[in-house]
Amino acid sequence: MEEMTGIPVVSFFIALGIFLALLLSIAGFYYFRHRSRQKYPYGKWESILKRLSSVDRGNVALIALDLIDKRGSRSVDTEESDLDPSQIWPLIGGMAGLEAMERNCAVLVDLVFYVQQWYPGALPITEQLRLNAREIQWHVSRLKAAETTGKLDALFPDYAQRAIATYYLMTRCVLDLYDRGNLPGFVDLQRELG
Repeated sequence: MEEMTGIPVVSFFIALGIFLALLLSIAGFYYFRHRSRQKYPYGKWESILKRLSSVDRGNVALIALDLIDKRGSRSVDTEESDLDPSQIWPLIGGMAGLEAMERNCAVLVDLVFYVQQWYPGALPITEQLRLNAREIQWHVSRLKAAETTGKLDALFPDYAQRAIATYYLMTRCVLDLYDRGNLPGFVDLQRELG
């Protein structure tokens, strides 16, 4: 049996050392990434806020307050809506505007969940916003289906204005939570949500 000489043994240990260093660096990367995600499961506050899509806040308020009052109750001032359904479509930006609102709903839930880590009293608000987000998702999916079948004009007044009103109330709820809690970032959030 031939004995190993010094050069092959050294090469083996160098290769083994490189392999172990590579293995440890990969394990360390995934460990720290996992810890970061546990600390901020939905991302840091700034990254969550950057995910908000642009929606015309003034038009959202105009459309929503035509259906509801500021407290969220059905408006009792008039029996009929002041806005014609044909006016609502361009004010919100069509289907693209509704889809932007739908994406923003997930961001609003994440913003409240972020607060919930330090303020457990936000849990009921988070759950209510999740329900509201699902309601908006349902309304938008009905509108998408109606658009493909050519029945959008008939269903638009029922689903779109309700979705917009629910989104408006969600934004007010998030702003109110940040304001009442005197939470950092309220000014930035108010600038984004109006």
